[in-house]
Amino acid sequence: MATKDLFNLQLKVYRKKDNNNLTGRRTVNAVDTHIVETAPPRTTVEIPITCYQLIGVPDQAEKDEVVKSVMDLKSAEIEEGYTMDAVASRQGLLMDVRDKLLFEPEYAGNIKEKIPPKSSLRIPWAWLPGALCLLQEVGEVKLVQDIGRVAVQHPDAKPYVHDLLLSMALAECGTAKIGFEKNKVSQGFEALARAQSLLRSKKSLGKIALLSQIEESLEELAPACTLELLGMPHLPENAERRRGAIAALRELVRQGLGLEMSCRVQDWPCFLSQAFNRLMASEIVDLLPWDDLAITRKNKKSLESQNQRVVIDFNCFYIVLIAHIALGFSSKQKELIDKAKTICECLIASEGTDLKLEETFCLFLLGQGNEAMVVEKLQKLELNSNSAARNPISGKEVKHTGGANQTLEMWLKDAVLAVFPDSRDCPPSLANFFGGERRTSLSKKSKVAPQNLPILSHRPISTTLVSERRDFDESLSHMNSSQHLGTAVKQLAPTDLQSPLILGKTGSGSSASASSVQLKRNLGMHHDKVWNGWVARGVLVGRITFVAVLGCFVFASLRLTGMKGNKMRSASKWGPSKPNTHTSSISWTTDSSVDSSLVRTCSDAENPQISYLSSSTAVFRRLMSIEEAEELVKQWQAIKAEALGPSHEIDSLSEILDQSMLVQWQALADAAKARSCYWRFVLLQLSVLRAEILSDEVGGEIAEIEAVLEEAAELVNESEQKNPSYYSTYKIWYVLRRQADGSWRFCEGEVQTPS
Repeated sequence: MATKDLFNLQLKVYRKKDNNNLTGRRTVNAVDTHIVETAPPRTTVEIPITCYQLIGVPDQAEKDEVVKSVMDLKSAEIEEGYTMDAVASRQGLLMDVRDKLLFEPEYAGNIKEKIPPKSSLRIPWAWLPGALCLLQEVGEVKLVQDIGRVAVQHPDAKPYVHDLLLSMALAECGTAKIGFEKNKVSQGFEALARAQSLLRSKKSLGKIALLSQIEESLEELAPACTLELLGMPHLPENAERRRGAIAALRELVRQGLGLEMSCRVQDWPCFLSQAFNRLMASEIVDLLPWDDLAITRKNKKSLESQNQRVVIDFNCFYIVLIAHIALGFSSKQKELIDKAKTICECLIASEGTDLKLEETFCLFLLGQGNEAMVVEKLQKLELNSNSAARNPISGKEVKHTGGANQTLEMWLKDAVLAVFPDSRDCPPSLANFFGGERRTSLSKKSKVAPQNLPILSHRPISTTLVSERRDFDESLSHMNSSQHLGTAVKQLAPTDLQSPLILGKTGSGSSASASSVQLKRNLGMHHDKVWNGWVARGVLVGRITFVAVLGCFVFASLRLTGMKGNKMRSASKWGPSKPNTHTSSISWTTDSSVDSSLVRTCSDAENPQISYLSSSTAVFRRLMSIEEAEELVKQWQAIKAEALGPSHEIDSLSEILDQSMLVQWQALADAAKARSCYWRFVLLQLSVLRAEILSDEVGGEIAEIEAVLEEAAELVNESEQKNPSYYSTYKIWYVLRRQADGSWRFCEGEVQTPS
């Protein structure tokens, strides 16, 4: 076969006379004898490695070092998933290699006489899985991949394919680790995708834990990998990867808008801003149906609008608006200008932001306005703007440009066209736009990578478009990317995964700060694991959270409990802790702004009676950091989401609640599960107003947190055709108690000012 010579993998018929002639060993234990007897008796395979490589020591290693390495490997725990035959062959091969290096100069070589060690090793086919297992453990990942790729195509390898593929997959994991250590996220991602493909190609490997861990890591790495691939130069050799990254970006945004738990983007505004900084105007325009999304955004109280605001903030949507204008102007496509006008109108209605300049300019390009109106808006904007965030052409520049036409063209060039690489070279000639013929989009011709050109932005946001593009490379190192393998991973996986590996089968894919990227488990390696550790799943900053409440038709029998607010609480009144025996801890109110379904909101209202510290000691107050308070409230919101959401993880409530609040929320969660319904909830905004810790002389500690929450929710019930939803802002007061392990538990909560 053609590839045999490439890797020096030789197959020879070797007739066995005795044990010593076959293996070169002095002793054969019972397990090893069994391996030889059950292996193909007359066939061996010659692999291009030295005995030293097999045990991970240099060619100049002394005999005591050889013995120590062999013993360490023999006692080491190997990876889960290997067959018992592979484990036994690994042990037998270790003893065989040890004897060869100790007693056979041909294999050991001689440094003094400058005789190199034998560069190949002949072993029975049954020992090949053990050989690849050892090579993978000692870090010879390239040898594992090369030898395994050839071996699995040979008919004699059929009984051992399971173990060979597992070693190859583990070697790919080792390659992934090297990529992450070099800050090359996409390189590590593609190695993991190849490992996944290898495991998926053999049914017996489909259920091992390694596969699910690889798939989970791929999901978490997808955002960081997407950004890295989008940042690659616009060269022909990168075109296919770039298309895959754009498709992955589209899928990630779709997942975010659809509130899918598989989406691992931690900070949507940061992620999308960095992604847009890597895209051309045409790529942004084609990414999503932006005009439809803008129309959806106008309805502030709809759940879809609230979801969208979490994923796509105003700054990102503004970039989309500018991209439409830039591409529409440069390619003379008035339909794009019309879409830009629609987006602009919707943003004005939904955000209340002054975009009159952009709106008037779009109308002007569509022939529905005049040049003087646009210049007036531009000059007015300059006069009214005292913020560095909104810094158009200076008044002096406007005054001396020599005409309104030049004023507009200067603004158009600096604030619109120069933002994107595919419109940057377009002349800002208004006469050319109105008088010339329609042009093909420049993106099809442009191969220019994004450049960091200084431009002047006029938009009323905290950072300019240009500064965002200038900083995107630096900020990439700060991006950390956080159930089932999704479409985004498929788009990012290398396209050459299908290979004739497994007896004619084709492997198939299923379903970051680079330096800090760590994967999810320890993969065995001699003295050092392939991966040093899998980090626990972090808190997803800015992630859409599902917090569940129950509708009025679920608990129609519950009485409406009035909200209690503005009640004075004094630390001197605190006494011994006592469970609250109120029959209902939940405040049920009707939001008149919602439709006639009369959705009732379930908030954190509790009986305001406070658990005491010690009535006989003084109470001391100190501030709790706002960050810690926010983190505690977010943790409670997330756990409440899991307990009353679609997964009904009720046991998790005990991780954050205590006393009567735990009992009452557990009862609500049980009732929701029994009625097969749940709520989708979007936490739109959290603002902590006050956070204090109160302690007494005997060491007891209680915290008070006052916060304002803005939220929207949708009740999901399969038996109902229409799912009711609500939108509300309310102020709430929490009481938390410090536990023996130092953690905090929410004991009570009271809604103070319902909206």
